[in-house]
Amino acid sequence: MKRIVCLCLAIIVASASIAQTADEVINKFIGASGGKEKLEGIKTLQYSQVIKFQSPMGAIDIPMELYKEKDKLYRVQTSMQLGPQTLDFLTVVTDTAGYILLPANPMTGSEGGLQKMEEKDRKSNLYQMDVQGLFGALVNYNAKGNKVELLKDDKVNKEDCFKIKLTTSEGQEVTFFINKTSNLIVRQDAKGTMAASLSGIGGLMSGMGAGGRIDKMEVSILYNDYKDVDGIKFPTKWVIKTAMGDNDSQLSNIKINQPIEAKMYKTEL
Repeated sequence: MKRIVCLCLAIIVASASIAQTADEVINKFIGASGGKEKLEGIKTLQYSQVIKFQSPMGAIDIPMELYKEKDKLYRVQTSMQLGPQTLDFLTVVTDTAGYILLPANPMTGSEGGLQKMEEKDRKSNLYQMDVQGLFGALVNYNAKGNKVELLKDDKVNKEDCFKIKLTTSEGQEVTFFINKTSNLIVRQDAKGTMAASLSGIGGLMSGMGAGGRIDKMEVSILYNDYKDVDGIKFPTKWVIKTAMGDNDSQLSNIKINQPIEAKMYKTEL
């Protein structure tokens, strides 16, 4: 009996140690990113992103504008030139509804237009309203209904990294690689709708008739060139790796706690 009790205590202590270690890693990341107080103080976040998408027709620039307000808004809009045609994409998710605007696609017969999201799809995008930096799901993760798990250490570009798997309150999973020296996130892996959203090309895939493949999509995003914006660090250069190839991306015009125009909450471009 004494041996069984000791074994049970050892298991409990080991489990607590793993959970504590995960929290320690996350706390180091939060500190390196600007600190809990600054991250929690973000109410709105806006930035521009350009993805250089490598297509069979050559490189295509995909410029995007993103707007986020804590628990109220996630909006990403894109207007890209494809030959003589201008294609407009829009995703708007609020605390009550979600909409997607896709262009017409003569190749697939799709008429495009504005579509209301199913509730399950809207909920799958709620994590995008988390404005506490680009990786806000890790900040106060427990209070948000997210769960974390410390995985076996790994390497990114030959540098040692902690590895944290986060499961959102909606059951989506994403894995973060946190550099042991800088304590900043240098890679993020995801699958399915989470991968499509993080990659920035989910709307493009849907517009080109590849929406059915989104559920099987996998993405790894490498982050570098961190810049300080109002005391908070943001990675401004990304490499988005998918089965279709590698796409470079760059962030600019990062704005923290600046008012968002009322029209951004609507479905017009």
